[in-house]
Amino acid sequence: MKRLLQYFKGYQKESILGPVFKLCEALLELTVPMIVARVIDEAIPSGETSQVLRYIFLMIVVGLVGFILAITAQYYSAKAAVGFTRQLNNDLFKKIMALPQAEVDKNSPASLVNRMTSDTFQMQTGVNIFFRLFLRSPFIVIGSLVMAMQIESRVALIFTTMIILLFVVVGGILKLTSPMFTNVRKRLDHLVQLTRQQVKGMRVIRAFRQEAREIEEFKSTNQHLNHEQLKAANGSVLTNPLTYVIVNICLVLIIWQGSQWVNVGSLTQGGLVALVNYLLQILVELIKLTMVISTMNKAMTSAKRVVEVFNLEDEATTFEQNAVTNPQSLYEFNQVQFYYPNTQAPALEQLNFTINKGDFFGIIGSTGSGKSTLIELLTKNYDPTVGQISVNSQLLKTDTRSELRESIALVPQLATLFKGTVRSNLLLANPDASEEAMWQALKVAQADGFIKEKNGLDTKVEAFGRNFSGGQRQRLTLARALVKEAEIYIFDDSTSALDYLTEANFQKAVQEHFADKTIIMISQRTHSVLKANQILVLNEGKQIGLGTHAQLLVECPIYREIDQSQKVAEVKEDE
Repeated sequence: MKRLLQYFKGYQKESILGPVFKLCEALLELTVPMIVARVIDEAIPSGETSQVLRYIFLMIVVGLVGFILAITAQYYSAKAAVGFTRQLNNDLFKKIMALPQAEVDKNSPASLVNRMTSDTFQMQTGVNIFFRLFLRSPFIVIGSLVMAMQIESRVALIFTTMIILLFVVVGGILKLTSPMFTNVRKRLDHLVQLTRQQVKGMRVIRAFRQEAREIEEFKSTNQHLNHEQLKAANGSVLTNPLTYVIVNICLVLIIWQGSQWVNVGSLTQGGLVALVNYLLQILVELIKLTMVISTMNKAMTSAKRVVEVFNLEDEATTFEQNAVTNPQSLYEFNQVQFYYPNTQAPALEQLNFTINKGDFFGIIGSTGSGKSTLIELLTKNYDPTVGQISVNSQLLKTDTRSELRESIALVPQLATLFKGTVRSNLLLANPDASEEAMWQALKVAQADGFIKEKNGLDTKVEAFGRNFSGGQRQRLTLARALVKEAEIYIFDDSTSALDYLTEANFQKAVQEHFADKTIIMISQRTHSVLKANQILVLNEGKQIGLGTHAQLLVECPIYREIDQSQKVAEVKEDE
C-alpha cells in the first residue's frame, strides 16, 4: 500500500490544507453548545434583548465562517483525490500495457478494466472522504468529551463508556463485512466479463436466437452479485441501530442524572442543554465516522486489487537469444513445445522448422490446431515451454521484444478497428505514413474501391468498425498492416471473409509489392498457401507435415484430404 502514497506527489499542499480547514470548522462547531449555554444561563435571565441578539449574531458569524471553511476543505480534498486518481490511472494503464500475455489471460481483461475504472473510482471516493471527515469526526468526538467534562466532570464515565462501546460495535461490523466487500468486487468482475462477452457477441446471440438464454444467465449472475451486496449491506446496516440504541441510553442517563444535578444546583440548565448537544454531536459524528470507515473499507479492498496489478511482473524486455545455424534464417524452431498457463495438455508440440528471409511461409490446419498460438510464439507474446526458438537478431535488427515486434506487421484473426477515421486507423501502424503510402496499402488490400466511394481517408469508422461489413473490415485491417514498413508480414487467417477472387487479387498484389519481404500466411484454405515456399501442416497442436504444396499432396494425407474436400466444395459452389 505504501507505493500508492507516491501518487499524492504534487498534491501535498491540498492533502494538508483539506484536513486542516476541516479541523478549524470542527473547532468552531465545538463552541456552539457553549454559546447556547451562555444564552440560557446569562442572556435570557438578564432580560436584555441586546445581549440575546449579540449571542445570536455570534452564532451566525460562527456558522458562516464554518461554512466557508467547509467549502474550502471540500475544494482541497476533492482536488487531491482527483489528482491522486489521475496519476494512478495513468500508471495503472501503463502497467497493464506492460503485462505479459499470460498475466492478461490469467487476470482476464474484464477484471483489469474493472480495476482501472470501478476500483480506482472507489479509491478516489475513499481519499476524498478521508480528507474531509476521518480527522474531523474523531476530533469532534474527543473534543465533545473534553468540553463536556469542563461543564461537568462527573459525566466522563458515561461519555467514555459510550465512545468505547460505539468503537467496539463499529470495529466488529467492519471486520465482519470486509471479506464480504471483497467477494462483491469479484462478483462484479464476473458480471463485467459476462456483459462484455454478451455485447461483443450480440450478432451471434441473435443469429442463433439465444437472447432468452443469455438474459437468464445475466439475471443469474446479477442475482449472485445482488446476494453478495445484500449480505454486505445487511452486516453494515446494523451499525446505525446499535449506535442509536447506545447513544439514546446514554442520553436518557445524562438527562436523568443531569436533572438531579440541576435540582441541587451543581449544574445549570444551560450546562445540561450543552451536555445533550455534545452527546448529539458525538452521535452525528460517529454515524459519519461509520460511513467513512465503511467507504474506506471498500476503498482499501479496491486498493489491494490495484496493488495486485502493480505487483505483477512486467513482460521481460529481452528474450533468450539463440544463434541461428543459417544466416538467412529469420526463425528456427527446434523441438518446441508450448503449454498455456494452468493447462496439462500442450497447445503445440514437436515443432521443427525454419523460416528464411524473403520466404512465403504458409501455415494450415483445422480449427483448434494451434495456428494462432504459433503466432503468439513468433511475436514473443509467449515463450516456448520446452525447446528453442532462435531469432536472427542481425537480419531483424533486434535484441528486445519491442524491436522484434517493430519488425513485424500483424493482421490478427479478429478484424479490429478503432473509432475514428480510416486515416487514423492506418496511422496506428505507421504514424509517419504519407497519403500516397496509405492509398497504396488500401489498393494492395483491395480496399481502395469502397473507400473512394465513401469519404476517402476521412471516412468515419465506428467502434469495432461496426459501419463496415466483415469483408471490408478485414481489408482495412490488411491495409493497416501493409502501411507499416516491416520485415515480416503475418496474416492470421485474415482473408477468411474475402471471396476467392478478391483473395487471389490480394495475394497477387502482395507478392508483387512485397516480394523482398517475409510473408507468413495462416489459413484453412489450401489455395491461400498454394504458392508458398514452405507449408507447415498442424493437427491437434502437432507438426504433421512440412513442404511445398506438391510435396504435401504426396507425403501428407491430412493435407491432401483438406485440399480435396475444398475442391469438392468449390465445384458444388460453382454448380
